[in-house]
Amino acid sequence: MILLKFEDLSMKRLGVLSWCLWTLVVVFSPTVGLAADPKEKPRLPLAMEVLLKKPQARVYELHVHVTNESAEIVWVNVRDLPWNPPNDSKWFSVFRMDGEESPVRQNIQDWNLGSRVIQILPGESIQDTMVLNPRIPSLLDDVAQFGVELRWDCPPASLKFVCKNGSPQFLTIPKGDVGLADTFSTDMSLCLKLGQRIGLIKIPEGHEVLFLRTPESKMVDIPQMQDLLYQVNDYVQQCQPSWTNSWAVSFFTEEQYAGFLSDEGNREYFKQGIWQKVNIGQYSSQIRTLFRFPWIKKRADDVYISVYR
Repeated sequence: MILLKFEDLSMKRLGVLSWCLWTLVVVFSPTVGLAADPKEKPRLPLAMEVLLKKPQARVYELHVHVTNESAEIVWVNVRDLPWNPPNDSKWFSVFRMDGEESPVRQNIQDWNLGSRVIQILPGESIQDTMVLNPRIPSLLDDVAQFGVELRWDCPPASLKFVCKNGSPQFLTIPKGDVGLADTFSTDMSLCLKLGQRIGLIKIPEGHEVLFLRTPESKMVDIPQMQDLLYQVNDYVQQCQPSWTNSWAVSFFTEEQYAGFLSDEGNREYFKQGIWQKVNIGQYSSQIRTLFRFPWIKKRADDVYISVYR
């Protein structure tokens, strides 16, 4: 049984995805890629692109996209993705624009992710974020005094990917940048309808997680769950424009218990055997996996479901 701990998702906003325990044996399919050196192994035809975003005032994020540019399905292990430790510490550097290009210290997570292989269809993209503020403690001061430059090699020597044609190898935050948040426009009436359609209970602040009210009869019906997850993806694209396509869902049969296990009161409900009965499923869009009845040993299973279409 795989135990999915959604209360640990708070770490995700710190640039870490550490809420699954994955113990699968990894088998890679042979994939034709591009190689810069005849001696190195062929790279996967997954093109990486890095964007700078500001979801909130003076909060800086790198949005990293990896897109399958081939005509074939590409299989990749999530532990090889650029935003997951320890990869994130190997390809990305920060320098002050102080005339001497002095390097900026980063807080690096000291842990290794487990294994989970996913398939990326032709044209499909997998994305996630690296939040810079907690990663670079001096970031706001350095921006105020000097400005900073974010750099990476292309293709990154430590990664298996190529780079998107024409994409830059550096980004800058200029000196004195005031850090105005990005602006987005959403149709609130449409979002209300879409939220009602998927059974949205709430979205916890600071998390790319949706709590949904979902009957057990739907959870046991894979076609219905596929349709529901398509609708959830539509909601995210229309109503959460600051998110990447890496998000999670937790399904509850009763609205009053919706929340993380670590939330006030839920530990007590868990001791009473209530919370684990009503939390009937969890889904991660990044690993494309639906975990059904994760707290009930005799019913627990996981199903690979993609929302790409």
